Amino acid sequence: MAERKKKDESSWFGRLMVNLILGANLVTLMLLWLCCAITWIDPAYHARLSVLGLVFPVFLILNLLFLPVWLLVKPRMLLVPLVGMGLCGSYILDYCPISFGDEEEGGAKLTVQTWNCRDMQFYMPDSIDLVTEYLLGVDADILCLQEFTFDKACYQPLRAAFEARDYYMAHVNRDAVVSRFPVISERSVPIESAYDNAALLVDLLMPDDDTLSVICVHLESNNLSVSDKDGYEEALHSREREKVESEAAYLTGKLAKSAQTRARQVNVLAQCVDSIAAHHSVMLCGDFNDTPISYAYQHMARRLCNAYRSRGRGMGITFNEKNFPVRIDHIFYSPDWTCDKAFVDRNVLASDHYPVVARLRKQKK
Repeated sequence: MAERKKKDESSWFGRLMVNLILGANLVTLMLLWLCCAITWIDPAYHARLSVLGLVFPVFLILNLLFLPVWLLVKPRMLLVPLVGMGLCGSYILDYCPISFGDEEEGGAKLTVQTWNCRDMQFYMPDSIDLVTEYLLGVDADILCLQEFTFDKACYQPLRAAFEARDYYMAHVNRDAVVSRFPVISERSVPIESAYDNAALLVDLLMPDDDTLSVICVHLESNNLSVSDKDGYEEALHSREREKVESEAAYLTGKLAKSAQTRARQVNVLAQCVDSIAAHHSVMLCGDFNDTPISYAYQHMARRLCNAYRSRGRGMGITFNEKNFPVRIDHIFYSPDWTCDKAFVDRNVLASDHYPVVARLRKQKK
């Protein structure tokens, strides 16, 4: 009788533990799904909720941790996190792509690069020399630059150096497109911005006498000041609940406001892309200030292909700053192109961003 009672208690405790673990797993899965679902909704309707996409990797890691737990407790329950993560598998690959195979040989290829070079002269004393050296050494066919200085002391010599290498150059505000192909036309795409961010549309004449439209974009920054970043770092290590909550609420409000502006900007750009894509190829490159789990990224990814998503490997962090490991710089292209290779060049430290490079090939008609 005592043994049966002991067995019943053990069975009851076991079921309780399984149910508690299952409940926790389902909660983390629902939060993971919510991160994905909100990318379909314009932040104008849920400003603060849109920031949830930034913690997507946290919920993903938590769900991955449930795998060894279920393996030890109840192996057949492995299906719960596996199926749950499988339902948002596309978003997981957006965030951390896995590509196999080497770059295909042959065919006419195009090397495209995008880089936010942070105004060149402001990052460090010798930054302008480092940026200039890097840019002149890049063997790209199309180079999209954001926060590119137009101070005459550095801009004019750099433009002359590019032109001496048979490059063409177009610019508006602090965005520039440098190309081996002749510029047919250039114009600014009017996007709302509180901080002078812009979009540059350049039509290029390709060797096959076709037109390629390149849009260089710099979407609204989150505008986190040095004190904001210091406060964020302190909150990460603070044990004071009130301080953590206060800092989290402040940063969430600031990030949400910027997300709304980026949404309006990307809606304008999407209309521009749709009108161009009906006639010829289009590429959109630049600093989105948003991760792959965001409305801005996903809204564009539903009409264009993303180079790093197609042929990149790993998280591909492009923001070179402590405690902010994110990929916010992107290269998009129309489906009549194929990406053979994409990577983040982490060898250049002359900016707070790393360049993104893609090798593209036009598909045969």
